Amino acid sequence: MKMLLKILCIGLLFALPTFGKDYRFQTLETANELFRSATNSAGYAEAAKQYELLVEEDGIRNGSVFYNLGNSWFMAGDAGRAILNYRRAEQYMPNNPDLKHNLKTALALRTDLIPEKEPHPVVAKLFGWHLNTSPRFRGMCFAVSWMVLWGSWFWLLRAPRKEVRITVAASGLVSVLLLGSLITDTVLKYSAEPGVITAKEVVARKGDGTMYAPTFLDPLHSGTEFQCLEERGDWLHIQLADGQACWIPKNAGEKVALAGE
Repeated sequence: MKMLLKILCIGLLFALPTFGKDYRFQTLETANELFRSATNSAGYAEAAKQYELLVEEDGIRNGSVFYNLGNSWFMAGDAGRAILNYRRAEQYMPNNPDLKHNLKTALALRTDLIPEKEPHPVVAKLFGWHLNTSPRFRGMCFAVSWMVLWGSWFWLLRAPRKEVRITVAASGLVSVLLLGSLITDTVLKYSAEPGVITAKEVVARKGDGTMYAPTFLDPLHSGTEFQCLEERGDWLHIQLADGQACWIPKNAGEKVALAGE
């Protein structure tokens, strides 16, 4: 009898991972089928909830799942959750053309059209090259300037001419500026905590409680993006695209990054 129990326990240990995979596959198939057969917003919302089970209960986090989640919430008429999940998918497949198109479409449905904060004129003039170019382009420029720097350095060792020294100095300066620009991008990327308002509308306040006065005359609406500055109890201190800061209830918005990421 003891030997039989040992055999059953060992068999169960090997079987559990398979059961887990089968369950996840079944959940995914259910979500896909609900999405394909949906004919109204309620049907698409049900599909979204099935995809969310894969994320929340099974810990599956990849671009395809978040993309499907975004599509489901978009078809369900929930722009906030659609944008939230498109942003999550963007972290895994940033160059996917379908994702870019769908995100742009969802962003166009937002009620709050908040303009980006304009940089100070002096900053814009001095660092316009940094603000108006993509990290990829600056990375390519850095690679070129870095190669020119070392090439001209070796040339300088053989032929110490004035023009070679100027090339070394210029390429070195450009390399330092571009490297600093890329490091700044990286630091800002990993220190930022972007989020999206998912409530239909929420009153933004001047403090972390309903006793504080509203920050704006009108409420903020689903789909409005923000940077989370602080989390205090049941409230989030957020900054909008135009630089204005306010507080919203924690359940009115979600951060793009999930816990554990």
